[in-house]
Amino acid sequence: MPAAALTIALYGFDDPAAACARLRVFEPVRALTPAVRLLMGVVPSGPGHTVATDVLAAADLVLIQRFFPGPRTAPILEAIFASGKPVVYDTDDDFTAVPAGHPFFPRMAALVPHIRDTAGRATLVTVSTPGLAAVFRPLAARVRVVPNCLPEALWQPVAPPQRPVAAIGFAATPSHAPDLACLEPALSRLAQTAGFSGRFVFYGCPPAPGTFPGATILPFAPDYAAYAAKLPRLGLAIGLAPLADTPFDRAKSAIKWLEYTASGAAGIYADLPPYQDVVEDGQTGLLVGPQPQAWAEAVARLVADAPLRRRLAGKAREALDRSHWLATGASAFGDAWRSAAQGDTP
Repeated sequence: MPAAALTIALYGFDDPAAACARLRVFEPVRALTPAVRLLMGVVPSGPGHTVATDVLAAADLVLIQRFFPGPRTAPILEAIFASGKPVVYDTDDDFTAVPAGHPFFPRMAALVPHIRDTAGRATLVTVSTPGLAAVFRPLAARVRVVPNCLPEALWQPVAPPQRPVAAIGFAATPSHAPDLACLEPALSRLAQTAGFSGRFVFYGCPPAPGTFPGATILPFAPDYAAYAAKLPRLGLAIGLAPLADTPFDRAKSAIKWLEYTASGAAGIYADLPPYQDVVEDGQTGLLVGPQPQAWAEAVARLVADAPLRRRLAGKAREALDRSHWLATGASAFGDAWRSAAQGDTP
């Protein structure tokens, strides 16, 4: 007889269509259905949300996501912990180290004490990277790394493009504007160099006006399914993923490597832990330090060398197919949730 479905009550304020909610909850649950079912403790209501505790009675496990803990939700959190149900706190960002220029920063002073408290009281904390695990191990009794994977339901991988002009893409949320700004002068000079056979595409995070004449600039897509459908259609030969060397960025996941790889692009990535953990330099991508000129040189190298681009993209695709699709990774989510629900100890 099949085991009963694991019923999870979800509490989180992320838009269900957004990347974090899709990658960390909704797509893993869909991949695990019917073994797992979800009850919504938070429902969008106009500009805000309706939060309810009536789903707790039917739940085997409570899943609290990201920045749900805070002063306004403290009474709900008390009700959750008082229910006696096992609780998992999940995050893919280090909210304890948000830099001052980040859009999240103004809210963090009020939220971080509640996030720390929730992590400390939770049965299990799940995170996306070893760097995040190191942040939460001093705070929580149990921490487990459950990596982000690409959902096959959203991503249709494509082969590297074979076009005479190489498209160089920077796909990111607007919060990555500072990462791009550091590189803009060097990349803008490169783009305007005589004989340069590349063109720039900015998806979601535009450059400063006038810095890249003739570039394709596309608005941010908050719906992750729409983003996943569009990125592979842009024909990117090269993908850029710069990051500032901050504790917040060091704890991030290598999701951009997964996305660029599925889109057929050879990637150039910041030589920092999110990418050092998955990118084999010169084999499945290029790792580049913080010097803007080094990024310009890496772009120029790939633009001029189509066989190298295709080799990097091909090796990256092999690595992606081996272990980074959700068909392979969904079991890690299910194992973590069932372990917490059963009260397993470390």
